[in-house]
Amino acid sequence: MNFETSSQRKRWVFSPEELAELRAKRHQAVLDIVTKEETPQLEGAEQTGNGDKPAKQAKKTRPPSLAEEAALLKYYAGKMQDMCRAFGFPNKVQAAAVLFLKRFYLTYSTLEHDPKNVLLTAIYLAGKVEEAYIGAEEFCKRLQQDEEAVLSTEPLVLQGLSFDLITYTPYSSLSGYFADLEDCQKEGGVLDEALQELKGESLTKARAAAKAAVDALMLTDAPLVFPPGQLALAAMRSGCSKVKILFGSFLSRVAKKAQEEGRSGSSQEDIVQELRSAFARIDSYGAEGSQQVNADEVKKIDRRLKAFHTAAKAKSASQHKDNGLEKSKSATQQMFKEAEHQGSMHGPADEPLAKRLKT
Repeated sequence: MNFETSSQRKRWVFSPEELAELRAKRHQAVLDIVTKEETPQLEGAEQTGNGDKPAKQAKKTRPPSLAEEAALLKYYAGKMQDMCRAFGFPNKVQAAAVLFLKRFYLTYSTLEHDPKNVLLTAIYLAGKVEEAYIGAEEFCKRLQQDEEAVLSTEPLVLQGLSFDLITYTPYSSLSGYFADLEDCQKEGGVLDEALQELKGESLTKARAAAKAAVDALMLTDAPLVFPPGQLALAAMRSGCSKVKILFGSFLSRVAKKAQEEGRSGSSQEDIVQELRSAFARIDSYGAEGSQQVNADEVKKIDRRLKAFHTAAKAKSASQHKDNGLEKSKSATQQMFKEAEHQGSMHGPADEPLAKRLKT
């Protein structure tokens, strides 16, 4: 199987407009249910001890906006990359984990499930899927986290992914392109002089810069919009530019190969033009991914998100208790289940690792 015939291509690639619509619908679906249940109130609430005197109106908890949710998820995706590096996981595990997080939050909203819980399970699951398995006990011990919390969240994450665990990421494509470049250099007469002489320290720097470019792209929507091969090629172009090497002759080779293999009905010149057009858009995602998320702002968003979760649970529990209802599942779970139908789409390192979870 390749990317073009994969479930990732069919189910997990969208236009920017489609992504915005999916998220907005999910976000609003949850808010609509909360509103129907009477918007939860937490901050500034005062309880009355006298049944004859009504309690003062509580200050409503303002949930994070869509933009704030995006900032929070970008921050946590960066945390995931850091943790995967600390564990020594290969790039394919890091990329799969981040993709799992992105896919999950197309099905659900952070208003329903805290990213801190989901990200740990996403990493653990990615390790299993990508054959870099580490036992839950050891994984959680190093992170100083509850093993049961990670394992109990796994069914939810699998459901959010629609049990689709196949991922194609830019890292493997990037390795393939650099291997192809070295083969071209051995053949001779294929590349222009600058690329032909891209070796040694300069090649190492170009590889590192390209890898950093992919890391930045993985923090954005780019993996949900572009094929991994295009992201890798754009990152390689960026890496070569860091060492002041033009990329044109290699890009022409890639286009020629695509035409010969029948992967495109376009001419070689048209393929090159299409790729250059894609690069311009990918570069904008790369610039976005390179920008750091303000940690202080994330803390504020995180506090509001937790207040919203707490208030929603408390309000729902109170209402069901007043109505004399007894349910095996929490009222909040039932509330979010209804929202799902309305808005869903189809050792020494112990301390540093644990600290990375704290905002």
